[in-house]
Amino acid sequence: MITKLIPIENVFPEIMVGAPTPMVFADEHIVKLAYYDIEDDVALITFDHCFEFRMGMPGEDAISKSQYSGLGLLNFEPHVVEGSPWIDELEKRYKVISEFSRAQRNYVHYLFAFHERTFECIASGYEVTKLSAITVEKALINKVCNNLQ
Repeated sequence: MITKLIPIENVFPEIMVGAPTPMVFADEHIVKLAYYDIEDDVALITFDHCFEFRMGMPGEDAISKSQYSGLGLLNFEPHVVEGSPWIDELEKRYKVISEFSRAQRNYVHYLFAFHERTFECIASGYEVTKLSAITVEKALINKVCNNLQ
């Protein structure tokens, strides 16, 4: 399968260029990604049925070292990885995606290129919430505490 990187436009709030301060909260089913957008509001993305996620290098300065740099990886942009080698690896390792979940859910490899880090996840859907006059930390804490009640 050929791997393609497709920028996602007009779906997620635009990532702040200077200091988007991405943070993650995860449990066994969902992952919440929060970051500052270009309007200095907090974008809170909830990924449903998240099979796996990771956050780390490369950042903006080392983006050329990413395995996706030759496919058009853009700084400060969200992308979908079609023909994802990561999904292929998970299918081979666990056989769960192909035998159980794929028939019921369409798993997608999402990639967000931030200033200092890259966030990636394999999930079956997402919900976007935009919050004003709050920090990334408080947005995550409030969302988590509201879900516990």
